[in-house]
Amino acid sequence: MSNAVHMRLQQQFLVALVLAVTAAFLWMIAGFIEALFLAALFALFLLPVQDWLSEQFGGRTALAAGFTVLFAVVVVLLPLLGLMGLLAAEAATLSETVRPWVDQQLADSEGLISRVLPDWLPARDALAPYEAQITSKLGDITSAAGSYLVSGLSRVTQGTVQFFVSLFVLLYALFYFLRSGSALAESMLGCVPMAPEDKSLLVERVVSVIRATVKGTFVIGIIQGSLAGFALFLAGIQGAVFWGAMMAVLSIIPGVGAALIWLPAVIYLLVTGQVWQGVALAVWCATVVGTADNILRPRLVGKDTKMPELLVLLSTLGGLAGFGIVGIVLGPMLATVFIAVWSIYRQSFAAQLDEA
Repeated sequence: MSNAVHMRLQQQFLVALVLAVTAAFLWMIAGFIEALFLAALFALFLLPVQDWLSEQFGGRTALAAGFTVLFAVVVVLLPLLGLMGLLAAEAATLSETVRPWVDQQLADSEGLISRVLPDWLPARDALAPYEAQITSKLGDITSAAGSYLVSGLSRVTQGTVQFFVSLFVLLYALFYFLRSGSALAESMLGCVPMAPEDKSLLVERVVSVIRATVKGTFVIGIIQGSLAGFALFLAGIQGAVFWGAMMAVLSIIPGVGAALIWLPAVIYLLVTGQVWQGVALAVWCATVVGTADNILRPRLVGKDTKMPELLVLLSTLGGLAGFGIVGIVLGPMLATVFIAVWSIYRQSFAAQLDEA
């Protein structure tokens, strides 16, 4: 056997061994992937705080990382856990009250469809034979959504052993990434068989897209959820905090996200005879809440890093299905990496692709 063939066999065996061991390792830590991903995401945004504290402490990065983690716990983690506990309680209350309301609509001689649709609309007569089934299915969907949110939020707020272990892993990983993240990233990139300029471009593109997407998503979500939630509270809608949080989450979907919540609320107010509250809520949400997305998103996200609306929808739904509640963040993050990798591929092989 020649030396070249022997060397090739050694390389093939080594690659297969690396892939097998890596797959086994990822399978072993599969339960902590979410915590590690969130830790890396937090570290990305806390790096300016880490650098400033490290400079104040004379270059002691470990001490700066400890204070940065403490800052994240006090300013971000504790308020977030409190909010999620409140949302879990409101979701449980709403899921328990939906079914009695549906039963009342079914018992009413003039059901929900008859009161919502005007007499002159042809669809009213066509839907009339199926009014009971439609109302029942709407109740089932709402109850199922509430139960799903309750189970997902309860997993975080009930203080299970798995939650505390994952929380410990998240905080410890955050400390490690802040202290040694740069060295770790350089070491990992050193194993990637790419040209140095392609590596730098990949890292720059991924980081910029992630920062822009997360910043735009959270800022727009908080603003839209707060404005619409306060309007729902003034209109007398039960669980306004919960619905405001849902609108903040759905604002990930540009244009129509928040409307998936406030539009049914307007219909409910009109059906129950609260006409002026429904009209005022519709005007407020359509003008103020709706335009907030159109004004803020281009400034916060930018045209170059903006994801297509279809990819936003698919990544959000796919993230929820694959990762649960945290998939709201992880799904769009994976989508941004997907876009960045294909962009780098197109740029690196532009000449060959154009020639082909």
